[in-house]
Amino acid sequence: MGGQQRPKHCVFCSGPLDRIVYEDADFIAFHDIKPDAELHLLVVPREHYGTIKEMTTAELPMITRMYELGQRLLGERGYTGDMARFGFHRPPFNSIHHLHLHCLGLPFRSHRASIPFTEGVRAWFVPAARLISDLTKALANHVPDNK
Repeated sequence: MGGQQRPKHCVFCSGPLDRIVYEDADFIAFHDIKPDAELHLLVVPREHYGTIKEMTTAELPMITRMYELGQRLLGERGYTGDMARFGFHRPPFNSIHHLHLHCLGLPFRSHRASIPFTEGVRAWFVPAARLISDLTKALANHVPDNK
């Protein structure tokens, strides 16, 4: 993987050591500090990447691996099918400028908590499968990356 230069003050680059549920050479997964669902994990690349607006077809394998890891982690905890949701916040609605996948084991804690993760209603949540599909289509059509 080839990330960006690590900024001085990125909370995800230093890692939340007390909430880790998984780690390997490329990714770390941990409980969200303010969970919006019964289970709310974040999957984060160890190398610093910005937001989904900065992703290109070159990052497709990494994003796919993040999604697969999130599915596995939630599945191991009993959240599959309609009880699991995966996606990214679209800027400016992301709180941290380091790529992170929200892995939500439903139900949501409240209706208010569900709003930032609703597909189609708001432009601020992009399902992981949609981002992967869009990047795959761009790669197949040789569409220049939109930076």
